[in-house]
Amino acid sequence: MRIEPEVSQVAVVLLGHFNPAIFQPWWMARHGLISDAAAESAQIGVVHPDITAFVIEGQFSFEVQRERLAITRTVSPYILVADVISKMFGDLLPHTPVARMGINFMVHFDAGSLAKRDEIGQMLAPPAPWGEWGKLVSSGEGKMHGGMQSLSMIQRNLDDRPAGHILAKIEPSSRIKGRMSGIYMEINDHYEVPEEQAQDARAIVTILQERFDRSLANSRKIVDQIMSLVK
Repeated sequence: MRIEPEVSQVAVVLLGHFNPAIFQPWWMARHGLISDAAAESAQIGVVHPDITAFVIEGQFSFEVQRERLAITRTVSPYILVADVISKMFGDLLPHTPVARMGINFMVHFDAGSLAKRDEIGQMLAPPAPWGEWGKLVSSGEGKMHGGMQSLSMIQRNLDDRPAGHILAKIEPSSRIKGRMSGIYMEINDHYEVPEEQAQDARAIVTILQERFDRSLANSRKIVDQIMSLVK
């Protein structure tokens, strides 16, 4: 069973060396990454030598620090995130050192009831091995109700990259308001390139272009597997 998430978004995170002051809406518009109208209406959070943050048309969020750049899109088509990064670092700033990348898929969905969310939580993290304390964790009602808070699983045996991992995290959702039945999942598909390829952005951009669609498809499969527990 696949549930339509109430909130979903995709973020691509690059780790390397960046100049935050460069990445501003008008710079993007000047180079054809966004329209002049989008630059004009951008919501600026901060522009500083150490960090720049802004939102474009309520759909793209940009946050650039000296060693981390993240672009998040909250609506489909998510491929636009990959397109922006490919143009930004493949065409405009190819000599920017970039060593690592995460293609992140995040969803919030409704399990239908608190009981069902608890049932899934106890499948993934059974309280029995915790003994008497596990019984106490499972007791209580309302805000006093306990249970699984956060669980992460990591896969390292990947044959499509020399280094990296896939990390899945699941926990109660804080975005589905007024209900205690929401589940949040985040899949981090992490890539690393050898030191000699990390001196510019070309290797990471190539990986992004080749793997983006496949990465999201795989992340959706992981999420769908947990959704299938809601019967």
